[in-house]
Amino acid sequence: MAKTKSKLARRRDQIAKIVTEVIVGIAFTILAGYLIDIIITKFLPQYKSYESFVIESVHAVTILIIGLLVVGSFVRYIREVLIKTNKSLYGISLVIRIVFYVVILALVMSAFHVSVTGILAGSAIGGIVLGLAVQTVASNVLSSVFATSSNTLKFGETISVNSWVWSVETTGKIVEVKTLFSKMLTKDNNVIYLPNSEILGNSVITEYRNDGGSYIYPLNITAQADVPADKILQEIKNNNDFSDIKFFLSTKNGISNTFEALITFDDVTELNEKMARANMALDSAYWNVKSRFNVLGPNSMWESPENIYPLSIILNSDVSSEKVIEEVSKQLPDSGVILLARGGSTNTFLAKVKLSGKSMDKVINDTNLVFENIYNKLKAENQPKDDEKKQ
Repeated sequence: MAKTKSKLARRRDQIAKIVTEVIVGIAFTILAGYLIDIIITKFLPQYKSYESFVIESVHAVTILIIGLLVVGSFVRYIREVLIKTNKSLYGISLVIRIVFYVVILALVMSAFHVSVTGILAGSAIGGIVLGLAVQTVASNVLSSVFATSSNTLKFGETISVNSWVWSVETTGKIVEVKTLFSKMLTKDNNVIYLPNSEILGNSVITEYRNDGGSYIYPLNITAQADVPADKILQEIKNNNDFSDIKFFLSTKNGISNTFEALITFDDVTELNEKMARANMALDSAYWNVKSRFNVLGPNSMWESPENIYPLSIILNSDVSSEKVIEEVSKQLPDSGVILLARGGSTNTFLAKVKLSGKSMDKVINDTNLVFENIYNKLKAENQPKDDEKKQ
């Protein structure tokens, strides 16, 4: 409540200051003319013929000084009162300043009884020449007016500017819209100046604000397509608790997969750190899945509705495959072990082991140990028979 009253009091003071400056200017103009007439009539009668010129000069100077003061006060009022409540009005101060300057110039010329209409008509050719000379400046000024009045550039908003004039996309927060350039605070915490004419005429502008007041930045990350994309997304979900980053599979081809990370942020200076987290999370997930694929084989990528993993085990063929199957069936009754292939020196078995909430690495390790122990046991039992045969 107190803060609101303070704002209202400040606004009243600013309006009172503007009105006071106008009244003082009018009073000073009238008083100056009256004093000059008295001084010349009584004390300097020999300069009576210059009286009108002196009065006109004083009027012109007074109009110029008071006009500049009023313009400055009014523009400050616009910036402090209107722009803080509606950021889209940021460029209105430039328009007001230009209009007031034109009015002041017309009043100064009128003080010397100069016809403004005649000057405008007679300066058409000069205006064309001047327009060509200041084409770039005028383009930037008009672009600033159009960009702010159309809400293309809004003070305090975070945007990306992608221009075919410069090849690098620039992301940052608009901190000031000036006559010729707009000032941007980039995600690298640097301040850069962008020409208004290039922003409006040669650029594509992306605004990232969402309905919640924060910003969402889309980051594309590419990974090789040699492992399933859904495994990578699941790995990211399992190993990271991100509330501000969401991952999706954006595009897919035979060589690579492109993931999109939607990053939520409040200030543009947070963006680099969050982009690094997103890149590292996906990179770590990719290599974790890739490592399992290399170590455990293609079967590590396979899933079934029953949560069963098909495990291939290769043993030397110097023990009976029937006895191996018999012993494994006793120790792992749900494995459904079968002889998958028989070679000259090895036998390949297939066991369908249930994960049952355990990690795949542990299930594979435990199953391999069961087969190894059974093989060693059968090998030891066969050793006396082999010795007898040799004798």
